[in-house]
Amino acid sequence: MAAYYAQDASLNLRGRPAEVEQTWRTLLPLCLSYARVTKAFTHLDGLRSYLSSVIASAICTHVSQRIAPSDSPHDDHVKQHSFLVANYALLSDHTMKMNQHYQEARVALPFEDIVSSYKKTYAARETNARVAKEPEKIVGARMSGPYFLPLANDTTPIQAVRFGLQFLAEYCEREKLEYALRVHLDKTE
Repeated sequence: MAAYYAQDASLNLRGRPAEVEQTWRTLLPLCLSYARVTKAFTHLDGLRSYLSSVIASAICTHVSQRIAPSDSPHDDHVKQHSFLVANYALLSDHTMKMNQHYQEARVALPFEDIVSSYKKTYAARETNARVAKEPEKIVGARMSGPYFLPLANDTTPIQAVRFGLQFLAEYCEREKLEYALRVHLDKTE
């Protein structure tokens, strides 16, 4: 998610639209495939569902910004119509997926459980809601920054990654798992 978010930011800086078909749309099935592994661990499955919801939301956001192609003034109306129908179908499908994954996440990892069982993760959240309206700042390869709780349809992919990394670190600590996360948003490696 962090890599695709960085790619989107790079494309945006060059005035190009975000890529969806070869990025976000491939990431959602991958995230869903982890359900067979996370199903036995309710809170991890909740995290997977939250991430799936954010991925579907990113797809919806990118698709909703598309406009019909108009390469030339003589663009074929059938081509325009087909493009709009395909975009609408994609948007509709992923809106339903976003809602479904979010509902599954709230059941598997309720906000109350984050507050009571993952105190460090809850404490690390951004509490100034005004920061949510500010554009994300990416400095070089550094993608650290705030995340907001509860996760929702306005959670950016990088905020979801930040939350996920904090949550996983605390989960490993709680479960006494000797595992060090190898993803660092502050360093380039």
